[in-house]
Amino acid sequence: MGPSSRIGRRPRLGLLLRAGAPLIAAGSAAALLSGGGSSSRASIASAPSYSALESTAASGLPVAEPTDRHRPGDPVGPSFPAQPPDGATGWPVAGSIRRLSLSEPGLSAWIARGADGGVCVLLYDGRPVDGVSAIDMACSPPEGLSRGASVEVAEIPGMTGKTVAAGVVPDGVTSVREVMADGSTATSAVHGNAWARIADEPAAAGEQPTESREG
Repeated sequence: MGPSSRIGRRPRLGLLLRAGAPLIAAGSAAALLSGGGSSSRASIASAPSYSALESTAASGLPVAEPTDRHRPGDPVGPSFPAQPPDGATGWPVAGSIRRLSLSEPGLSAWIARGADGGVCVLLYDGRPVDGVSAIDMACSPPEGLSRGASVEVAEIPGMTGKTVAAGVVPDGVTSVREVMADGSTATSAVHGNAWARIADEPAAAGEQPTESREG
């Protein structure tokens, strides 16, 4: 799955939201590689869990009604639309959004349940543009729940030459490894279902994180 360009940014997959505005999405939530057992019974038995979704802490991401423009007095930080846009699929369930703890300073991220049964990651790079704080997000389809979700962003104002990525993976995953565009590999530690990286190179085209588990 290749990158697409939106408002000068290139998410690897997913949708681009802007706080205080209706959906600005020039693409679809791309499907992650699907897992699954040899039977429906095996799939149920091995259904992955995400402890971060059970957090009782405040998400820190306001849910707001969409407007067509940013107005004086509106919050400059990120927010999430109270209602999904028409035709949206794999959209995060607003009431399930929970804050994640990332190892990379300056980034904020959240996990959420997908409306269709998948899992979602939302990423804010901490760089408002013209008073608007963009959220990049990705949701897995239900059959991709075992692989989690990830999003990558480039061409961020004030971070010339850098790419930012974040993702969520099931309980038990301790790190993820990616092949980068220059052929090198990047390994990111997982804490509380979340991982993040800031790098000079994007991931290789079509690359999906490879998980390492406990034991």
